[in-house]
Amino acid sequence: MTTDMNTTPDSGKKPHFQWKLNVQGVLLNLEEPTIKVRDAIDEAGFDSNKDWIITLRVQGQPKQEVGLDFVVDLRTPGIEKLRLTPREINNGEAPSAPRRQFSLLEIDEKFLDGLGCLWETVIENTDDSKCRRWFLIHNYLIPRGFTVEYTLLALEIPLTYPGAQIDMFYTYPPLTLKSGRSIDRTQVSAAILGTQFNGWSRHRGAKSPWNPASDNVSTHLALVESAMAKETGE
Repeated sequence: MTTDMNTTPDSGKKPHFQWKLNVQGVLLNLEEPTIKVRDAIDEAGFDSNKDWIITLRVQGQPKQEVGLDFVVDLRTPGIEKLRLTPREINNGEAPSAPRRQFSLLEIDEKFLDGLGCLWETVIENTDDSKCRRWFLIHNYLIPRGFTVEYTLLALEIPLTYPGAQIDMFYTYPPLTLKSGRSIDRTQVSAAILGTQFNGWSRHRGAKSPWNPASDNVSTHLALVESAMAKETGE
């Protein structure tokens, strides 16, 4: 939660606060400090009638799954965002078991299971000299402003992770902006199980280097979200 005071010290007017809420990369500017989750989703341009897993993130607190009628009070310190994750839907047939060809950290798996998303780990080429390990999230929801709503997101997990950092990210299909503007440094490609993914060259700066003690899949996904949101101006 952040606020803006839209007045000057000498104006004599009552300070006017503007409340902000991040809904899956879309920043809402609100006149009131409270908003129902359903209204926030609709105002951000998403469809509240879809079957979402809705997570409220508050700094220093465990993630909290909330419903459409939950009221977010932005006067609560530390509110960061509402995250939307589509629930897995099938047509009655039993879903195929996700592939788990290598293990992530325990903290990673708890984080991902808490999101309720469909994720997999796969190995491309078992030859040690050419082996590449991939973490995949299906139906990854991307910010408004792209020509698609979802993508298959891939992160390459180094063999010595978390000692070695996760770097860049990859999507299928390639992401394009509704504005038609080209996205810089997205010309890398990678073949994952026969499918060509598009790579985004996004790296950590010198002021925020990878820390094996605290960085993991969840912190790299924050970098992914930030990189995508930056392209749409959110």
